[in-house]
Amino acid sequence: MQEQKQPSITRTVRLFLLTVLVGIVFIFTPALAVEENAGYFEVTSVPEGADVFIGSQFMGETPVLVSSRNQTGGTTIKVMKRDYETWEQNIAGTPGPGQVVPIKALLVPLSPFGTLEVSSSPSGALVTVDNGMGQMTPWTYRDITTGTHLVSLFLSGFEPYIVNIEVPPGQVTKLHAQMTVRSGAGSLQVSTVPGGASVYVDGVYSGTTNTAIGNIPPGKHRVVITKAGYEDVEEWVLVSMKQVTFLNKNLVPATKSSDGAVVITSDPPGASVFLDGQFKGTTETGRPLELTGISPGNHTVYLSIRNYEDNTSTIEVKAGEITPISIRLNPSPMPQDCGKLILNTEPSGADIYVDGKLVGVTPATVDSVCSGKHTYRLVLEEYQEYSSDVDLIPGQVLQVNTVLIPVDKPSEETPLAPVPVIIAILVLSLLVFTRRK
Repeated sequence: MQEQKQPSITRTVRLFLLTVLVGIVFIFTPALAVEENAGYFEVTSVPEGADVFIGSQFMGETPVLVSSRNQTGGTTIKVMKRDYETWEQNIAGTPGPGQVVPIKALLVPLSPFGTLEVSSSPSGALVTVDNGMGQMTPWTYRDITTGTHLVSLFLSGFEPYIVNIEVPPGQVTKLHAQMTVRSGAGSLQVSTVPGGASVYVDGVYSGTTNTAIGNIPPGKHRVVITKAGYEDVEEWVLVSMKQVTFLNKNLVPATKSSDGAVVITSDPPGASVFLDGQFKGTTETGRPLELTGISPGNHTVYLSIRNYEDNTSTIEVKAGEITPISIRLNPSPMPQDCGKLILNTEPSGADIYVDGKLVGVTPATVDSVCSGKHTYRLVLEEYQEYSSDVDLIPGQVLQVNTVLIPVDKPSEETPLAPVPVIIAILVLSLLVFTRRK
């Protein structure tokens, strides 16, 4: 009985398997037929190993053979690879049955550089990237390496603005710093023998000796004193709140023969000066811009001022010598309807308000002051506020030097009557007494 049933079970299994196989062939034969009749895109790239997408669908890495899609609008092929620009192309139509259309994507490496545009309110802040050489805002750094950079802005009378910023490849990154006015400050009195030396506090030009510098926040500050023909002085000083810190220095004649100096004047004054692409300061009336520690050899000097043509010249600096440069700038054939206001105070560090808006701290050069009448105010703690009006014409550079007057403090003791008043009272009493007689 058992031997007779075994062949029946075997035949049943065989019949089941045959039915399944026929079903599979029946189901997938149309699809296989479609693939046999399809066309293909042969996608390659230089370099290889790039991801290939049709629409949003991933099709593999190059080189890859991609079945065509019957799309009325054509086929969009996208090839992507890290550190390379995305390659994209729209292919009109599709390959015919059995046709292979070669697609070759030449990938362009992403630029290892980007562009960083830095501006500030108010403008004229000293900006550094990764603690490098300083520039003056607004400033554009071109061909800056991609990645994260430390950007620092300094402006006398304002809190430092320090931020890490990411610079992507091949793109323009913009940074605008809204500077915050410092609260609580002291003063620094700097004197030198001889006088007339330039003083820089934390890298910001703060006047010439002998000078008082106000509006300095409490704490340690780096002070650099320079004068052509003399050794530079660099010192850290501690400024206390609402106190005056004194710094007195006897300048030593330069003995090094390895470096030289450059003294720059311009007509008109107020020109921004760049040496070998680095911002070095601005020229002023009666105060040439002195640059010390310049290596011997040829250097490029670039001067720029609104409503005048830029000037570029090459100078030769000799070791141990002072090279004077006087540049007359030519008016621009297309002047703008603005001028420039240069404001200096004694002491420096006064807040500058033009038409009620805070624009900087003295000494400062205020750009883009449109022609016409303007009111400016100079405000410094413990000094009388100073205000005045100016009337600028297009392209005018106006420099104003102001000595601020200390605020009179009431004396705690009863003041003695002035001698002339006492004498007048005695004479009057004598006359009255004589008439009575």
